[in-house]
Amino acid sequence: MPPSERSIRPTAQSIGFFFGGSSPEHEVSVITGLQAAAALDDERVRKIAVYVTKDGRWMTGEHLLEIENYRDLDSLVEKATEVGVRPGPGQSLLLDPVGGGWFSGRPDPLRVDLAFLAFHGGAGENGSVQGLCETMGVPYTGSGVAASAMGMDKPTAKAICREAGVPVTDATVIREDDWAGSEDEILDQCERRPGFPAVVKPTSLGSSIGISRVENRVELEAAVEEALRYDWAVLVEECVPNLREINCSVLGDRSSHRISALEEPIAGAGLLSFDDKYRRSSDGGGKFGHGAKRSGMEGMASLDRIIPAPLDDEIEERIRTYGSRIFTALDCSGVVRIDFLLNDATGEVYFNEINTIPGSLSFYLWDPVGVSFPELVSMLVEIALQRHEQRNRRVRSYDVNLLEERSIRGLKGSKG
Repeated sequence: MPPSERSIRPTAQSIGFFFGGSSPEHEVSVITGLQAAAALDDERVRKIAVYVTKDGRWMTGEHLLEIENYRDLDSLVEKATEVGVRPGPGQSLLLDPVGGGWFSGRPDPLRVDLAFLAFHGGAGENGSVQGLCETMGVPYTGSGVAASAMGMDKPTAKAICREAGVPVTDATVIREDDWAGSEDEILDQCERRPGFPAVVKPTSLGSSIGISRVENRVELEAAVEEALRYDWAVLVEECVPNLREINCSVLGDRSSHRISALEEPIAGAGLLSFDDKYRRSSDGGGKFGHGAKRSGMEGMASLDRIIPAPLDDEIEERIRTYGSRIFTALDCSGVVRIDFLLNDATGEVYFNEINTIPGSLSFYLWDPVGVSFPELVSMLVEIALQRHEQRNRRVRSYDVNLLEERSIRGLKGSKG
């Protein structure tokens, strides 16, 4: 059962907040990471910022915890210490300063007892960094390697949802290597299925980056070319008529989890855009309580939205059921946000996508049901520690040495 006591305190002595990365959602990740660090109010825990630059360098420094310092990225990076990672004592990892000799006054390594992952898109959300954490043996927040990889890849997530009994829209996948030289043939196929109007989006990006609504063949071709600038594959989906977008968050693990309040985001015009999600400001989501609005850290909380979403009881319950099924089918952990498409005329609900590390950790969906942002962050830490403990109960080696002399003699020529 996910932790719910208001007295929960993380047991890790130092928590590294990892954010940024080589992703079009870089700035959004910075906001989420700094929000989470500010919300952790346990003075016994050392907070360590680990900022990954757009070119993939890992940096740390006290000044990286302040959003104002990100106005000048060159100065920010110049003042930071570049680090590499290696396994540390116990279940920790060490951040080793890069460069300089042993006699150059190089700072001591920083120990991280838990990795709080706040990446959006790219290697930070697709299972790669999660795999690094598992290799290093350090606890980390959020979903595991497989769930992160499946959740990031939209066609895979749709296939799993369909298998779990959750409706999905009709769609065609276009891969970059297939597109080159076969444009007309693929456009013909898309005209037949899913037809027009359609939505074109990169298969592994979020924050509405590279997404377009198209009404005809000419617009489709241009939209595919645009989406392929961001990703190696593109999803062309049917448009849901009478569309309302409804989102929910899920918190916990596969065996026990809870559903947040439901929201209806309000788009500026048509589909929700990146600007809708991150650049528009409103009074509707500023319940952070740690200076988010004053410091420019509203993140996803700045989006205009209706909470709770005005829905019939039966539709709301169906969305909650679908949310639980998806969370379980993908074997998620921590907090996720699941986006649905509702045909308001027929009541049909379709899975749209899942964010295994949602913008602003979807704190604005938990506050209305009595979970504050500091409580949410503490719960995510506790869930991560519990999952790490469960993982470490598994047998990791088999007590036999196949390389001893006798075994080696027996293995000679075994491949022949």
